[in-house]
Amino acid sequence: MGIPTYSSGDPLLDFFYILFNGISEVPLLSSPVTGIFILAGVLIASRKAGIMMVAAGLIGAGTALLLGADYGLVTFGLFGYNSILTGMAFWSGPFVKANRVTLTISLFGAVITAVAWMAFAHFMGDIFSPDMAGGIANSVAIPGFTSSFIFTTWAMMYASKRYGYDVWPEVPQSAKEDKIPGSDNPLPTKPENFKWTAKEFIIATFKGVSQVTFVENWKTGVFWVVGLTLTFELAPLIAGVQDRPWFTNGYTAQWNEYSPLYLAGLMAFIGSAIGAALSILMKLPTQETRIGLHGFNQVLVMIALTSFVPLTPQSFIMAVLATVACSVIVMPALQRFFGQWGLPALTGPFVFTAWVWLIAIFGFSNIPAGIGWSRPEG
Repeated sequence: MGIPTYSSGDPLLDFFYILFNGISEVPLLSSPVTGIFILAGVLIASRKAGIMMVAAGLIGAGTALLLGADYGLVTFGLFGYNSILTGMAFWSGPFVKANRVTLTISLFGAVITAVAWMAFAHFMGDIFSPDMAGGIANSVAIPGFTSSFIFTTWAMMYASKRYGYDVWPEVPQSAKEDKIPGSDNPLPTKPENFKWTAKEFIIATFKGVSQVTFVENWKTGVFWVVGLTLTFELAPLIAGVQDRPWFTNGYTAQWNEYSPLYLAGLMAFIGSAIGAALSILMKLPTQETRIGLHGFNQVLVMIALTSFVPLTPQSFIMAVLATVACSVIVMPALQRFFGQWGLPALTGPFVFTAWVWLIAIFGFSNIPAGIGWSRPEG
């Protein structure tokens, strides 16, 4: 039946799809049900973050409409999610101060991120195509994912360090920090009383899910998992165009929209749990793991590599391996690299990991490809 259209012709209904599909596309799925749950979970943790989520998503979509983007892409939510992440990272996130200056920068960032999304969509869709004029049936494309968000936000954050405004929190000056020999991690300054239990691990795992939008709240993570599980597309019935039942599956829309496997919530939990477990084994700072910083990239890797390609035993194993690689190599490396300039890695570890794995699928015949992703259809 193919990918749905959400352009119903009803302005209010289309607004509903633009808003909530834009939110649900943060974890790479189009489902207004998922978008509603995610927004509710974020509002529970922070009304400021929830307001920015709505505002930035609508600004990104509005920019796309003003510039003449394909209306179907806008109602599908593709111009919302990167703008949402930019806005939330720069104002309601934990990186810079929340004031009028950063509010202005974040709203402007939502605008330029919409432009950057189109640039990356065009670039990634063309660069891997063996026949650029052959259309999707004869070409290979790699999704841009959250690349427009990370590159825009990195540039904005780096540029803001030159501004004469109060943007960045002051780093306290202290004596030279003693570090664990051969490691960038500091020596503990006092005995560590915290002990990992099953309860603490589950809480950290849910926080890893909520940190996709820079929120540290396990209840928000629960809303995310429930919303990702209920990925009903709820696409409109359009006479002569599409006749989709309400239960079509946004998670499996790339390969079987009627699939009963509503597993996006489970994949998110598995990804975050892998990241938390490996960070404990690697002896990364305990506090980072407890607040979910080693889970959110892994959430996106697991969802991307089990939804953009058909879910099989081989593709599941591939997704787990990619999540492990993201945790053990890519994320620590990017944290150290960008940490030199005082910048966060954001979702860079997810993007670079998913890109490598999707490109690799082209040569692995036992891994099925999605609709035009990684390998031509046919």
